[in-house]
Amino acid sequence: MPGPARASGQASPRAAFAERPTFRPRRWRAACPVLALGFGLSAGASAAQAAPDCAGSRSRVETLICADPALTRLDDELRRLFDRISGETRGIDGETGRAIDTFGADHARWRTRIRDACPDAACLTRVYTARIAQVQRDWSEALSDTPALRHVVNARFGFSIDVPADLVAEPPPDNGDGQAFHSADGHLHLTVSGLNDGLDQDLDAVVAADRKTCLRQPPEYGARKPGWIVFSCTTADGILYRKTLRAGGRGGAFVTLRIRYPVAERARRQAAVTTAATSLRLTEPGRDSR
Repeated sequence: MPGPARASGQASPRAAFAERPTFRPRRWRAACPVLALGFGLSAGASAAQAAPDCAGSRSRVETLICADPALTRLDDELRRLFDRISGETRGIDGETGRAIDTFGADHARWRTRIRDACPDAACLTRVYTARIAQVQRDWSEALSDTPALRHVVNARFGFSIDVPADLVAEPPPDNGDGQAFHSADGHLHLTVSGLNDGLDQDLDAVVAADRKTCLRQPPEYGARKPGWIVFSCTTADGILYRKTLRAGGRGGAFVTLRIRYPVAERARRQAAVTTAATSLRLTEPGRDSR
């Protein structure tokens, strides 16, 4: 929201919440849904309680919103939605583990190109309603009060993982090396499996083939420690996230989580990626020699 005019030496009584200086990692600027707020109302504030904040100089759109209690409530509803999203995601990118700021450039585009282009209250009502619906759809998993999870344990390679319960489990392979899942719409594919280290390879060699499919080299994100390697990148087929753990040292095994989904669904799939990536654990191995 354009900042209201200020009297000399005085701050605006209603500074836009989303205009506060923020930082977001570069890769999130065009990909992450944003907190599309108009005003910085405190969570749970009613339209009546917020009314005094509308005193003083205001932009044209601010004037329209302040004059209409229904619009003020819509603005506050959007604020409360994103408070919940920030709380659920805890400010962490599920793919990279990096700290993120959910408020970003996409909000500025929505505000200036869509919201502030409205000529009247009826238009503002439509764009706010559409924005709320979009946010609820894109962040449905993060907004779920009790997300259901399926705990998967693999005895052969000694690992466990939690995956969203709404993913469809595919028939497991006869050798028991892992499990594959897909979303009901078929857009997301998740596999978690083990591989015996028969060739005495290192982690970089194991992930090399997948890493070569990344359109950008090096991948947009990558991290490596002695016991694991992870990267996330854009490929010709969409987003690829891969995390591989070493089990048992040299000559042991590798446990890999791979997730693929369309680029356009990055925000929608963040909760599933975060859940799977952070829950993948090596357990006491009960592997056989197959």
